[in-house]
Amino acid sequence: MKRVILFAAILLLPVSALAQKAYEAIYYTGATQNITATFKLADGYIPACEITTKDNATRKTSRFMPESGAPDESDKLKFFHYSDSGKKFTDYFIINGLDSYEETPSQFTGAYYFNGKSYPITFIAK
Repeated sequence: MKRVILFAAILLLPVSALAQKAYEAIYYTGATQNITATFKLADGYIPACEITTKDNATRKTSRFMPESGAPDESDKLKFFHYSDSGKKFTDYFIINGLDSYEETPSQFTGAYYFNGKSYPITFIAK
């Protein structure tokens, strides 16, 4: 029995070593209208970026994921509202300048789109 446990431990040990991130996560905060937002820049791996929001009135949180793995030709990246349940939402963020920096920026600008309106937002490094 000890051999089986030891063998299982040896097999599973290397899996934890493979879970290392290949990017540095840098956090930015911003606010607009009724929400506070946190932007996680996965410097070196754009698909791992995400935006989380908290509604200031209801305290409900939401998560936004990149629509694609790279910014478009105008250097903008759209983040769609993600739901684990598959529910569809129409609100989204567009962040500017995600591909045009050499040093990590101190801030990013963009907009939050909700119910047909655009709300400007600036994310500032924590």
